[in-house]
Amino acid sequence: MNKKKVEKGLVDTLWGVFSSVRLSVIVLTLLAVTSIIGTVIPQNASPAVYMERYGEAAYRVFHFLDIFDMYHSWWFQLLMILLGVNLVVCSIHRLPGVLKIIGKKQRLNPENYRRAIKGETLAMDGAPGVVADGLALRFKSSMGPFTVVEEGEGRLLFAEKGRWTRMGVYVVHVSVLLLLAGGLLGSLFGYEGYMNITEGESANVVTLRGSNATVPLDFSIRCDDFDVSFYDTGAPKEYRSDLVVEEGGRELLSKRIVVNDPLRFRGVSFYQASYGMAAPESVSFSFASKASGMHYPAEGKLGEAIAIPEGLGTFTPMHFVNNYRFRGHAIGATVLGILEEKGGGPVELALPVKFAGFDRMRGGDVIVTVGEFENRYYTGLQVTRDPGVWLVYAGFVFLIVGCYITFFMSHQGFMVEVMQDKRGSVVTLYGNANKNKLGMEMVIRRLTEKLEKETRTPERQVKK
Repeated sequence: MNKKKVEKGLVDTLWGVFSSVRLSVIVLTLLAVTSIIGTVIPQNASPAVYMERYGEAAYRVFHFLDIFDMYHSWWFQLLMILLGVNLVVCSIHRLPGVLKIIGKKQRLNPENYRRAIKGETLAMDGAPGVVADGLALRFKSSMGPFTVVEEGEGRLLFAEKGRWTRMGVYVVHVSVLLLLAGGLLGSLFGYEGYMNITEGESANVVTLRGSNATVPLDFSIRCDDFDVSFYDTGAPKEYRSDLVVEEGGRELLSKRIVVNDPLRFRGVSFYQASYGMAAPESVSFSFASKASGMHYPAEGKLGEAIAIPEGLGTFTPMHFVNNYRFRGHAIGATVLGILEEKGGGPVELALPVKFAGFDRMRGGDVIVTVGEFENRYYTGLQVTRDPGVWLVYAGFVFLIVGCYITFFMSHQGFMVEVMQDKRGSVVTLYGNANKNKLGMEMVIRRLTEKLEKETRTPERQVKK
């Protein structure tokens, strides 16, 4: 018996905690604060950037707390789950009371309405019964079906509409749950990375941002062509790629993409993000002998040594860099290589394509210059996968609908009082609403003005 009481007490305690609005405020505050941190601290940058900016001690703490990728961290995901559970429990806890109100019949209490919002009193020809029947037909579309109650020789018409609008807040709750579920799904199973594909080649591996981790695709992306156009200043104007989706040797989809017009396939989006010059298959060089003044052209591939005439040594081109920085200055496309002169040790050379005499500054026995090579571009693609994006879109739709219901619609009750007058009847409209009283005043005023225009008996209008 005691064990059952303890278990029941524990369940009640947990239910009370998770149905608390205070918990909602705390979790929302924590999410807001951590989101600010995620905005201030750059996400998914290289460790070197963080070490330089925050120091080694702070870097270790931030790394342990997953601050550098906080939107995928376990504690951020836990906060979203906690908010979702809190929202579900709060909704379930308060739903029976709302359903009870929705299921109740309208209270036909004249005094309650007479203390509510009142319109102008108008005079109309005809007995109260006849006038009441006509008004019931006239206002049915505006107020809903009427219940007629006799009060002496007069008539009271009761109507209501919009009981279901009390559920508007639950539509907002559903929207928040969809947004949380979409964000959580994207955080757990989505990713953001990049691919660099040289013209005429294919790739099926995505490198994730902020790490060296890779994600293989179950299909390949081939770049058939890349085009770039420039402004007169030399700045890139537009760049576009012709992409083809391949699987098992079959072409499944092709599209020319530009910035903000991606290729989408099986939930993965490929955005045009950057471009650059790809390493050439072969490069021509010129070797100038300082002793003889002779120039010797030669052609070689990256990684293969080239023998220099006159026994001057060998040169091995190693890498091709798009925008190399030499002593803090960008010198553009550059070939990096190793020169081994006769009688000397290996020397690392940086040979910019645009500056033919760059190697003269070294003052060696042989001067190396980069000649012609075939320009090949690679396209830089930003790759994203977010399996929860459709839940997020649905959440925004529900949020708009729920906010409209919550803020612009209400549960409205009406009473039309038709009392006998010496020369006919006098009519007064009353209204009440569970929210937006000012809006109900406007509704009653509009309906009264409409009725006054239809009757047009100003000489019999009774002042309030």
